[in-house]
Amino acid sequence: MGEVRCVIHRSGKAEATVFLHLRGCFDKKSGNELRRELRHAFDRARGARVVVDMAGVELIGSECIEVLLVGYTRALRGGHGYQVINAEGHVRQALEATGLCPRGDEHLYTPATGDTIDAALAGLS
Repeated sequence: MGEVRCVIHRSGKAEATVFLHLRGCFDKKSGNELRRELRHAFDRARGARVVVDMAGVELIGSECIEVLLVGYTRALRGGHGYQVINAEGHVRQALEATGLCPRGDEHLYTPATGDTIDAALAGLS
């Protein structure tokens, strides 16, 4: 796969949100840098919301997904808001599987009731 290029830009608004803009490929080699930058974002947030913008992410490995999940846990424990936004393609699919991003097809499913299950089973016979 070639050399991993990882550039992280931080910007923050004093009032309510700290943004962590990610760009590049996030694989095993990028995990420590992502962990460090996420820690800095939480330090700057001081109780505010941390938003991780994934718009520029081309690839994400399991190690970096774990770092984002640890960030979610830290947010819960520290009373921060936490969002992962703008993920696309394979990156979004991986994050949907972990629950870090809402599934794009959630609106297609409704909870099944006894009547709908009986009707579906009747259609199979």
